Amino acid sequence: MGKCQFMRRTKYQQIIDWNERQGDHRRLGAELVHDIDRLMKEADAVSGSSPEFIEFIPIRLVTILEVFLRGVIAELIDERDDYFERSDKLVKGAKFDLAFAAHIDRRELTIGDFVAHAVSLNNVESIISTLDTLLLDFPAKLRTAHPRWTEESEDWPLRPIIDDCDLVMASLARLYEVRHVLTHELPSSPFLVPAEVPKLSKAAKSFIAATDWVVVEALHGSVPKTQIAMNLSKGDELRDEEAQLTAALDEANKLDGIDRAALSALQTAWADWADMQANLVAFQVEGGSMYPTIWASEKAALTRERIDQIERLMSEWMDR
Repeated sequence: MGKCQFMRRTKYQQIIDWNERQGDHRRLGAELVHDIDRLMKEADAVSGSSPEFIEFIPIRLVTILEVFLRGVIAELIDERDDYFERSDKLVKGAKFDLAFAAHIDRRELTIGDFVAHAVSLNNVESIISTLDTLLLDFPAKLRTAHPRWTEESEDWPLRPIIDDCDLVMASLARLYEVRHVLTHELPSSPFLVPAEVPKLSKAAKSFIAATDWVVVEALHGSVPKTQIAMNLSKGDELRDEEAQLTAALDEANKLDGIDRAALSALQTAWADWADMQANLVAFQVEGGSMYPTIWASEKAALTRERIDQIERLMSEWMDR
């Protein structure tokens, strides 16, 4: 009989595949809270006819938490140098090989991706320890976390999202315990009391919401709530990216032997293409108030890519 063979994916390819399945989002706090609400509505609808369905809810809740937390970790590390430097404590002794460097070069992976999938998130203690390493004094920040809409800043501090942090932590610890038993064991008697599920769900929701705002404060200070403010914010972001691109092009023009006319023509062609690409993406909401935000967001992303291209050109330029 022939041997059954299979191709084992590398750990890097597994992360790439994971990212692709997540789509364009990195941190999905509000969406994931909505997913939990929808999950609980479905549970209420079928609990009478299928009581065993309740046992799958803690498993799903932990999955939602894991997706959220890995996104948070990757975003923090990739966004700011101070979080990048602190991440070294999370992966002491980790070695990067040429395969990883190749994935980085092709923009298939980031350092944040690697760290986010290298840390253990199997219990509350490891989660808090990881976030505390990156954010410093995370437990205290979690206790006081509140929505940080730019338009409401004059009213800060608002009421904390988590009323009783100790209760939430205890509920999360119970959630992870239940998930472990239901995933890895077949207990002879019921291990989960159905009446527990709403409390476990509420703890997961409040932890995600509060942590999300801790990250907002760490990375941005606040975020706009109204569409007009969002449009202005994205416009400012685009102008900042364009200023950085102009500075990068000025430096590239100083390269020994570079064809400045060719570089200028290429940049003009790129700008026309980038505008058309932003038009295409924003066409989804043509005529709506979100059009400027979508357009500026796409153009800013393309501008960041162009800055990287110019910087790579300069780093690889061979002086005559």
